Order: sequence, then C-alpha cells, then structure tokens
Amino acid sequence: MSETSETFPAKEIQEKLSEFEMRVPVWGITVFTVDGYIIAHRLFYDGMPENVEMAVSAMSAGLITISEDFIKLVDSTNLFRQVLVDSEDAEGQEAFSIILKHVAENVLLTCIFPHSVQLGLVSFEIENLSRDIVEIVNRWEVKLHQDTMT
Repeated sequence: MSETSETFPAKEIQEKLSEFEMRVPVWGITVFTVDGYIIAHRLFYDGMPENVEMAVSAMSAGLITISEDFIKLVDSTNLFRQVLVDSEDAEGQEAFSIILKHVAENVLLTCIFPHSVQLGLVSFEIENLSRDIVEIVNRWEVKLHQDTMT
C-alpha cells in the first residue's frame, strides 16, 4: 500500500472519480457519508451551480433516508441499495438523471448524468467504481461527522 493511500484515502477516491470521468460522460459525482460529509467529488458540467456538491450530498442523504423508510414499510428484511431519479424539461423530454447508491457502510454515492448517456453504461461503471471505493474504505474506518466532533 502506498503512503498516499494510507494517509489520504479521500485522495485515492478522488483519483478513482477522475478515472470514472474518462470512461463515462457524467455531469458530476459525489462520494459522501450517510450524514452528508463529502469524501470526494468531481463536477464536469459548467452549468452546475457553484458548491452544488454540498446541497447534493445533504439532499441525497435525506432522499436515501426516505427510501429506507419505504423499503422498511414494504419488507423490513431488505436494505437500501440505490434510487434512480429522472428529470424532464419544460417540453416533457428527459433532461438528466441522478443515481443515489449505497456503496459501503456509511458511504454513499450520487451521480448526475444527461439523458444522452445510456443508463446501462452508467450503472455498470458505478458498480465497478463502487467496488474500488469499498476496497479503499475497508482500509480506512469511515467515521460519521457526529463521531468525530469533540
């Protein structure tokens, strides 16, 4: 294991996001803890508002909580895996999609991509990225924000 990955796991995840960007034309991707703390993010779309990753992680954490409640209501033995949200423009055409995914214990991922990118490609590459992130976080205990406060 390199000194960089031992010292800076977030940097290693950031590098994985850069590699992901080269394979998949998404608008943005954020890796964060279940309480909304951003571990790493990449934005590739100039139309995104500045500092959007903070709002995305907070709203994603809330949406995932609601999704978990729905899942428990239907079958309490199942766990949250992912949510797909599709948007449309004023003419009713698909505009972009958002995938919210559980990656590892306490670690989630949000990916925003235009409708022109195939969902299958994004899903496949997110699964591969998720496995890479799991390997990284398994070497690093991910603490929730409340656990790190003094």
